Amino acid sequence: MHPLHKFLLFHLLASLGRNADGSEIINGELAPETSMLYMASLQDSTGRHLCGGFLIRDDFVLTAAHCEPRITHVVLGTHDLKRVNADNKISIERKYKHESYENEGNGNDIMLLKLSRKARLGKNVKPIQLPNTEIKIKDKSMCNVAGWGFTRTGGEAVEGLQEVDVPIVNLEVCKKEWKIDPFNLPANVLCAGGYGTKKGFCQVCFLSIHKKINEASSSSQGDSGGPLVCSGKAVGVVSFNKGANCDYPDAPNVYTDVSKYLTWIKDTLKREPQEERQVTCRAGIMHPLHKFLLFHLLAYLGRNADGSEIINGELAPETSMLYMASLQDSTGIHVCGGFLIRDDFVLTAAHCEPGITHVVLGTHDLKRVNADNKISIETKHKHKSFRNEGSGNDIMLLKLSKKASLNRRVQTIPLPTSVMNEQGNCQVAGWGATRTRGAVDDLRVVDVSIINLEVCKGKWPFDLPDNVLCAGGYGTNKGFCQGDSGGPLVCRGKAVGVVSFNKAGNCKYPDAPNVYTDVSKYLTWIDNILKHYK
Repeated sequence: MHPLHKFLLFHLLASLGRNADGSEIINGELAPETSMLYMASLQDSTGRHLCGGFLIRDDFVLTAAHCEPRITHVVLGTHDLKRVNADNKISIERKYKHESYENEGNGNDIMLLKLSRKARLGKNVKPIQLPNTEIKIKDKSMCNVAGWGFTRTGGEAVEGLQEVDVPIVNLEVCKKEWKIDPFNLPANVLCAGGYGTKKGFCQVCFLSIHKKINEASSSSQGDSGGPLVCSGKAVGVVSFNKGANCDYPDAPNVYTDVSKYLTWIKDTLKREPQEERQVTCRAGIMHPLHKFLLFHLLAYLGRNADGSEIINGELAPETSMLYMASLQDSTGIHVCGGFLIRDDFVLTAAHCEPGITHVVLGTHDLKRVNADNKISIETKHKHKSFRNEGSGNDIMLLKLSKKASLNRRVQTIPLPTSVMNEQGNCQVAGWGATRTRGAVDDLRVVDVSIINLEVCKGKWPFDLPDNVLCAGGYGTNKGFCQGDSGGPLVCRGKAVGVVSFNKAGNCKYPDAPNVYTDVSKYLTWIDNILKHYK
């Protein structure tokens, strides 16, 4: 069968009754608050529930690939979506959709979400185990599926987590019931519920996949992406079903078989996806793959990026550093730092891009944020050659949706006018920890010394990217750690660097300097973007 024919037939079935992107639990019951502590609600920037998912590690959620469009954060630690707050929301840093996924009908409907911070495991949040090896579950074994959504056809959506027991359906029987020539079930799936029973999952959104992706107004409210749990392990991911009225006695519900993707999951947990592993470096010095592996091994062992905090600094005076910007996600969580270089542009690091929706200007105290000092981000201009911090070009311009009002609380900072060779003491500032694991809401500043670039290169065990500066974090306990990547390195009143990465497990890091993007090497790139918005 031609792939296009299969695709068209699959989505014809969708319009006739096969549903995805939000399946609801039918004829279930409220899940006890002390159960299913791995459940995650995947939401968009407005706080609207789109899909389910489940925590498999303190920083990773597993879900369905077709849930990818529009989700910005996850909610953990509550069964009641009316009880959502900043404490139980975590923004999504990266989405790892299976590389072979095209649509649910072709299979590989699985995705990993890297969270922007680790979930706090406790009495309300715990990960769920996956199978250790490929498994075959006995027919008619009773398993469990859960989600937020409708409890019956034509009913009203509920915000309390619902669960239901469903029997495993023999795969050959399932294929037979789904075989509508020339459509066949994809490989690597499980079937359970929705066949000769009124229990399973359903859905309220009957738009085709194309329309759902292109129209953010589609009305999905449900739980594709949630787990099928058998004997305490997540063996399946809710993918699709057939049924507009949720009675669907003629075709079983279909789940992605997690056990068939264990290698993919383990590989993803260990490293970045393929497109971020193609690191360029000077020929004859280090193989790109070796550089990639070493860089991320250091990250695992203690090199931190995506937000560095100021270590052993002091509170910045309210009348200083009026160019500082806090880059935040839709929940108001501080993700990165940045700095105002024109009344409508903020400069920051490219690796800060995922999840940020607005900037806060005009305050050093993030407890004093209000509508007057928040400005949404209109466009993100990430350097086109950026792949990851270790490859360099870690720089990004943010076009604001309106001009900032320049006044006694908000000012811009000048950039260098030409390539500079800085020496001596400079400053770096940011919001975050003042010591390992000690977070604060007030802007802090610290003096750091510029480190000779050749000395810096000699202290790092891989080739540093081009166009960087080094300062602090070497033979000193002052510098940055975790919380404010994207902030400026300021020398003689000019922003000469952008916080990029460091090597730091405990924020004492005496063995390798902190690394900044050298702003002076990107002046032409910056000017060209600013000219488009004159």
